Amino acid sequence: MAENERPEDVLSPEVLDKIKHPPAIDDTMQQLSTEEVMNNPAMTPPTIDDSMEERSDWKREE
Repeated sequence: MAENERPEDVLSPEVLDKIKHPPAIDDTMQQLSTEEVMNNPAMTPPTIDDSMEERSDWKREE
């Protein structure tokens, strides 16, 4: 882009409209595939596997 060019001169009106008025985050997240959602730690935080064998603070009486 040259010094005297403005972004409005280079970008199409559709792109400028998307920049000025982005879609709602909920709409964008609903369009993602299940794999993308599950692999994104910001959307699906990792869970802790609390199996009985791994817990040292709780022992089963036999």
